[in-house]
Order: sequence, then C-alpha cells, then structure tokens
Amino acid sequence: MRLRSRPRKRAVAGAKHQLVFIDRLLATLVHLRHATTHDVLACWFGVDRSTITRAIGEVRPLLAERGCSVALDVRLRTLAEVIDHLGASGQTGIIDGTEIRVRRPATGRRTHVRGRATGPSDTPPRR
Repeated sequence: MRLRSRPRKRAVAGAKHQLVFIDRLLATLVHLRHATTHDVLACWFGVDRSTITRAIGEVRPLLAERGCSVALDVRLRTLAEVIDHLGASGQTGIIDGTEIRVRRPATGRRTHVRGRATGPSDTPPRR
C-alpha cells in the first residue's frame, strides 16, 4: 500500500550526455585552436573518443552560427603566414604572446637527452 501512495519516477528518454555543455564547448575550442586529436581529448575528459566526436559535431555548428568558424582549407603554421592571411582578408587578429614554462619532473635517475649527459659528474667544468 505504501508504494502506491508516492508518485512513480520515470527515466528520461534519449541519449545521456557524459559531458556537460561547458566541457563540450571547451573540448571543441581546444580541438579547433590546437588541432588536438579526438583520442587525446577523450583521455583528458575521461570519455570515449566517439563522445568527443559527437560533442565537436554538435558544438561546431553552434559556433559557426555566431560567426566563430575556422576555414578548413587554411592552415597557418608560422606567424608570418598568420599576418599575411589577416592582411589579405582585411581582418584584425589578437595574438597572445604569453610564455609558459614547462618543467620536467625529476626522475631520480640519469637520463640521456639528445647528446647531452644530464648527470652532474658527466658535465665538464666551465672555465
């Protein structure tokens, strides 16, 4: 009798999003900005690659509707190419020149780094 007195909860139909909208937007922007592969993004967000592919496919048209799109045929690799492209198209660009230092974690053992010995006893004294 007690079970009949409370309302029954029903499951919501349709696919469940494993990523909230902010995460889907962030994954799309990182993919567009840094050309990060779907496999890497899936690893970062802890989901399957197909989830990232679907998220990018959903968010990219929304960005394009609002004027944020990336031309598929343009691949700018150097700063000179970016400046030439902006000048030819008459657009203005903002360049972030922030330097980000990346430190290698200490391994506690000697490692070989491209022709250079990293141990303190292996390096000759400076004069």
